[in-house]
Amino acid sequence: MRAFAKIAFLVAAVTLLPCERSDAFLMLLRIRTPQQCPDGLTVKSKPGTGGMIAYDVSVDAEEIAHAGELYRGRVRAHAVLKLATSQQQIASVTLHGATEGSRTRYQFTTSRSAAKASELQLGVSLYEKDGFATVGGGVSMQVYLAGFAPPEGPPTTK
Repeated sequence: MRAFAKIAFLVAAVTLLPCERSDAFLMLLRIRTPQQCPDGLTVKSKPGTGGMIAYDVSVDAEEIAHAGELYRGRVRAHAVLKLATSQQQIASVTLHGATEGSRTRYQFTTSRSAAKASELQLGVSLYEKDGFATVGGGVSMQVYLAGFAPPEGPPTTK
């Protein structure tokens, strides 16, 4: 009976060995300053009314994904704004962009205090001719809004 238990253990160990965990490569860019923006991404901000900050984000999805001729016209950007305070996340909003030529433009406004802990999550995805997203080949970006906030100055009102 002991010999059978040893053989069963050995078979189980050999069976599990090829099933090791394998991590997939995900291209994730953490962007904290304008200098870290990849080619194809522009993030601008300016003081808004009532102490708010107006952000203007422009994404050239094909340039960021290095789509080339193979995927030309089949690359799309998407954006999610994660609003937070220093204590907790308070909202997650999917932004709808306006297409201008080869670029997608997102505009939104946050309070200065929310900008300190909030982030914009941008994704660029490649799509096959059948309309399905490719596995891999896309780029995910976390844009930390604090690094793009304009310097504090006197409040503007309109």
